[in-house]
Amino acid sequence: MNPDGLDLFAQWARESGNLGLVSCSSGNLSHRLDNGSMLISGTGTWLPYLCNDQIAHMSIDSDESYNTVKPSGEFRLHREIYRKRKDIDTILHFQSPSATAVACMDLVPDYNVIIEVPVYIGRIGHINYISPGSEELADKASEVMMEANLLQLANHGQVVCGTGFRDTIQKAVFFELACSILLKSNFNAKPLSLENIKQLNQYLKEK
Repeated sequence: MNPDGLDLFAQWARESGNLGLVSCSSGNLSHRLDNGSMLISGTGTWLPYLCNDQIAHMSIDSDESYNTVKPSGEFRLHREIYRKRKDIDTILHFQSPSATAVACMDLVPDYNVIIEVPVYIGRIGHINYISPGSEELADKASEVMMEANLLQLANHGQVVCGTGFRDTIQKAVFFELACSILLKSNFNAKPLSLENIKQLNQYLKEK
């Protein structure tokens, strides 16, 4: 494994902590490599302080490991999403405060209160509570994320995917911002209209 790849992985893991997306051992990060394997943070590791020797390297197609680091207990979740989403290479499972507060509520709000949600994130999925680390969670989450880039896990947290570390973490930050606005407005913040969103999409095409 190229040490530079490990350095970059650890750098972005720590950045997720700096941005308030994860705390202590909450959350996990993974990245698909060109050879069909993935890097994933080790079980029990703290992303805000992740070191190179805490990064597991394993196959996406099997349980085969390429180093001695035990992967996060959510490795099945990451693996199944990669199997279904060939277009993405990075996944972050996070628990930012505002987004997780909304995930613990019995409602599904319109998150399109800022332009960054439709522009950078797109569709957001939701699933009911399923035991962490289970095959059931991996199967259901990967199924929903075939058409969504971000997923709210009831009473658990969020999963976001993207192309590269920056793109993936940026989506998480914008989602946390949207949820904080919803909470601060007592869910009275006015979302963008469908026409507004269409205009944004046209604007992006013309850029």
